[in-house]
Amino acid sequence: MSTTSDKSESISEEPTELPDEQRETLLAMVEDIAGEDVKEVTIALLNAHGETTDEEIEAQLGVKLNQVRKALYKLYDTQLVSVRREKDKETGYFIYYWKIHPDRIKRILRQKRELVLEKLESRLQYEKENMFFHCGNEQCQRVTFNIAFENDFICEHCGGKLEHVDNSKIIRVLEARIAEIKNMLG
Repeated sequence: MSTTSDKSESISEEPTELPDEQRETLLAMVEDIAGEDVKEVTIALLNAHGETTDEEIEAQLGVKLNQVRKALYKLYDTQLVSVRREKDKETGYFIYYWKIHPDRIKRILRQKRELVLEKLESRLQYEKENMFFHCGNEQCQRVTFNIAFENDFICEHCGGKLEHVDNSKIIRVLEARIAEIKNMLG
């Protein structure tokens, strides 16, 4: 666990008070990425207004300490929290002080948008580079030209005749979404 203190020592930013909209965005993102239990720990950290220990969060939420620590490590992995450890002079045990940094949400959102952009651009390239065919049956998937050709333009699933599918609408939607995300990213 000594690496945790190394990582937190390089972090000097202070947490900031969040307007309701940013708080809701942060909590929604945390729940989406890590789950409801991590969201509850995030709320406890936001309410702490500074550093707090895992034991204090445990007492506040009334959940097992190992659940709190698991949630804290998930938050730590996303770099939304930092941790500082001190040795208790009486017991000799380490005490971990956790601190949330909601201001980092912008960077994390940017990273997520960049990942989505990358996937959309890959999908757009796939749509542009391929010709698609479909049998008209809603339960069947469209297939590329190569697969249609290999199957003599007969659907593998239902046996229907495969017809060319115009994917220009899909391409326009992908291009619009890509432009929107690029605009958000600046």
